[in-house]
Amino acid sequence: MKNKAMYWYLRGKMECRNALENFMADETGASHMVEIIVVIVIVIAVAGLFRTQLEGSVGKIFESLNKFIGGE
Repeated sequence: MKNKAMYWYLRGKMECRNALENFMADETGASHMVEIIVVIVIVIAVAGLFRTQLEGSVGKIFESLNKFIGGE
C-alpha cells in the first residue's frame, strides 16, 4: 500500500512539474498580442491618412440618417 501511494505521489509530482515547464515554455500568447497591436497601429495610421475623407463620409451618413429619422 505504501509503495502504491508513493508511486501516485511521484507520478503526480512529475506531471505537475511537466505542466509547469510546458506553461513556462509556451509563448504563443505574446506573439498574438504583438499581432493585435500591429493591426491596431495600422488601422490608426490609415484613419489618420484619410481623416478628411472619413469625416466627410461620416458627416454625409449622419445627415442622411437625420433626414430619414425626421430631423431637420
